[in-house]
Parts: sequence; C-alpha cells; structure tokens
Amino acid sequence: RGLVVYLHAPVDLLYARTRRDRRRPLLQTADPHARLSELFGARDPLYRECADLIVDTARRTVRELVEHIRTERDKSCAP
Repeated sequence: RGLVVYLHAPVDLLYARTRRDRRRPLLQTADPHARLSELFGARDPLYRECADLIVDTARRTVRELVEHIRTERDKSCAP
C-alpha cells in the first residue's frame, strides 16, 4: 500500500542542482553532466513504469510540490 511518486526533473536542472555537491560518488567524473544523462536515460523509463504519480519539479517550490502530491494522494484514496 502506498503511492509511488517520481519527482522528475530534466538533466540540465539536475546538473545545476548537483554540480557542486561532492557527496555524490557517481558524479565524481570528468564529465558529470554526461554521467547524469547516462543515468537519466537508464533510470527514467524504470521510474515511469513504477510510478503512480509523476511530478515535474522544474517549476515548483517545495511547498507547491508537497501540496500537489497531497492533493493527488487524496484523490487516489477517495472512495
């Protein structure tokens, strides 16, 4: 029981969010953007397949994301 939520963001945004983070071992390469693209290409289809809800995080604040997910969860749990 539960709701699987895929928090989706495009690769360029993921790179912008993570480019200075040294705690991400998979991105400690000569070309972290290319590595993100590779990981995204492999993972995105799987995440989409498993997700009950796909939420684009690119243009929303954390507060907006939480409210959207709550609203969608409540819709899916309604009798």
